[in-house]
Amino acid sequence: MIFFRTALILLTLLMAACANHEGLYEPACVAYEGDRIQLKDGRFEWQRFTDERAVDEAGKVVNPFPGFPRLGTYRAKAGRLTLVTDEDVRLDDWFVVVHGEQHYLLTTGQHDAFLESGELPECVLRLAGNGY
Repeated sequence: MIFFRTALILLTLLMAACANHEGLYEPACVAYEGDRIQLKDGRFEWQRFTDERAVDEAGKVVNPFPGFPRLGTYRAKAGRLTLVTDEDVRLDDWFVVVHGEQHYLLTTGQHDAFLESGELPECVLRLAGNGY
């Protein structure tokens, strides 16, 4: 069983390395707060969203996610994405995984859990489309 699961995970990772990973990744569930990541032509745009709005004492809307959106370049190698912002800051790696004919984008923690269990975390980012 362990051999089969390991082989399945390695095959999934190999497919992800060869697959076209570009497009818009959004939560694979109904989410009122979360991330969206667009990958296109070696560039990324990482946005955060929420349906909650906060206002300051003057009644102006407060940005709930300072520093977002983040823009920059990425490199893909063996399913691992290395992201570097336009300000030359290297961000945590992400991992493209193909599972059940769908493309997913996982954080390092989610990827580690996937390798351990063979199952995707709840509400993971899924490739939704190829346009901006």
